[in-house]
Amino acid sequence: MASTSSIINAMNNITLDDEEDGGLALEEIVVDGEIDGFQDFDANLYLIGRFITEGVVDFPAMRQTLAALWHPGKGVYIKKIDTNLYLFQFHHKIDIKRVCSGSPWFYNRKALIITRMKEGDILRGVNLNNLELWVQIHDLHVGFMTEKVIQEVGNYVGDYVESCQHNFKGVCREYLRLRVAVDLSKPLK
Repeated sequence: MASTSSIINAMNNITLDDEEDGGLALEEIVVDGEIDGFQDFDANLYLIGRFITEGVVDFPAMRQTLAALWHPGKGVYIKKIDTNLYLFQFHHKIDIKRVCSGSPWFYNRKALIITRMKEGDILRGVNLNNLELWVQIHDLHVGFMTEKVIQEVGNYVGDYVESCQHNFKGVCREYLRLRVAVDLSKPLK
């Protein structure tokens, strides 16, 4: 049996340099064009989200409520990744597009920030500070009711996303609608 002092001496001599050579390259595990043991992954069918709250969200109730509210034709799988961090897996692009275009979504008066997942994203590292909102522009002079002005106003408020398809239908609108992504880490304008 080794003495305590020899074990302590051995532990003091351990350095990171001893293990830095080599490593594991996952790209080398590819078999027939697919990574062995990994599922076929399409990032376009995933959303990552969090709620704007400091409190706790009842996950089972939230999962049931959002699934019933969204009612995707091919279903949705919702997984809790961390405290107030969720992964939403859809099975059809139409379902995920409808959910994204219908945001902001709320559960118990808490807004849900969602963003589409991209190839190479690390779940806990995704920026979830941008909330897409519909904004109304009131009292705009008729000569300024153009798509260019709407885009400029949208980029002033946040990042312009889209204009309402009904903005220029009809004789004269009282207001125009646009969708913007607002960075919640910055003051509102």
